[in-house]
This record gives sequence, structure tokens and C-alpha cells, in this order.
Amino acid sequence: MNYLAHLYLSGDVEDLVIGNFIGDTVRGDQYKRLKPAVQAGVRLHREIDRFTDTHDTVRRSKKRMWHVFGRYSSVVADIFLDHFLARDWDTYHPQSLEAYAGSVESMLRPRLAEFPERSRRFFDYMTQNRVLLSYASIIGTGKVLTQMAQRARFESHMEHGAAELSRCYEAYRQDFRSFFPELCTFVQTRQIEITQGK
Repeated sequence: MNYLAHLYLSGDVEDLVIGNFIGDTVRGDQYKRLKPAVQAGVRLHREIDRFTDTHDTVRRSKKRMWHVFGRYSSVVADIFLDHFLARDWDTYHPQSLEAYAGSVESMLRPRLAEFPERSRRFFDYMTQNRVLLSYASIIGTGKVLTQMAQRARFESHMEHGAAELSRCYEAYRQDFRSFFPELCTFVQTRQIEITQGK
């Protein structure tokens, strides 16, 4: 999953949200230097990624797009999942997506000094470019993927993301609708266990 889903799945517990947001930039056991509640967020981030990467429905999505993106299919699949979450946002959250993005920014900004440098840079990029809101449209999702393609170490073809999303839109949408409720159930269980130290 990408940033919107990670934030959403963290609920409204600030330290858990922070740990989940910075999860990609905390390597190995470095998370153990963080306060326990933030550690729980990092652990939850990793478990969400593991569940997603090994799920048969997500694997089906990646197989469908492999001929375009190759090794970057996992990255693109994560972005596509965020697109469908943003598109159907009102189904999952009482706030509008715009209001939610604003509340996340207000929550995270005072704590930026605690973030790894890469997470601080992404926060600035995310808020300046309204990334969470851009996921809601195919064009916005395509722009995010094009910007990622420009930063990729290898040729990724992610600039063709909008075309691929449009090509098999209903198939990817059904994958999301099949997968996401299972992920939510998994997270509800693991969040309780992780905060209890399990």
C-alpha cells in the first residue's frame, strides 16, 4: 500500500500515524530507538506491506501490469490501490478527502523534527503538491507515477501508469474491492496485538 492507505489504516492515534508514515525510511531495527507507540506504527507499516505483497489478489494485479512495468509493478500496484481508496473515500471515512488531508498535515507538521530526512522531504512534497488529493483521479494518479518515473534508478515506464490504469480499470477496481476489506480486517487485529506488545 502507498501513503494514503497507510495513513488511513493507522486510525487517529498520532504516534501510530507517525510510525506508519515514516515506515519506509526506517531501516532494520532502527525503529527500536523510537518511542514505543511510534515503534508500533513502524511495525504496523511493515505488516501491512507484507500482507499486501503476498496477497493473491495483489499478485494478480501485478501480473496483469508486469508487461509494462516489470520490477516496478509492485510500486505501481500500490499507487493504483491508493487511487481506488481515494476514489471511494466517502465509503471509508466520514471526512472528505480534502479535510482528511488537511487534518493529517496538521497532525504531522509539529512532529517533523522527529522524522528521518527522507520522510521530511516527502512530507513537503506531499503537502505542496496535494498528493493525497491527486490520487482520486486517473490524471492525478498518472502525474504521481510520472514524477516517480523521473526519480527511478532504472527505466520503469511508470509514466505510462495512467494509460495502464485506464486500460484495465474495472479489473483493477475489482481487485481493490476484493482485497481492501481483507486488509482492513487484518490491520484491526494486528493493531490491537502490536499495541499490546505482541
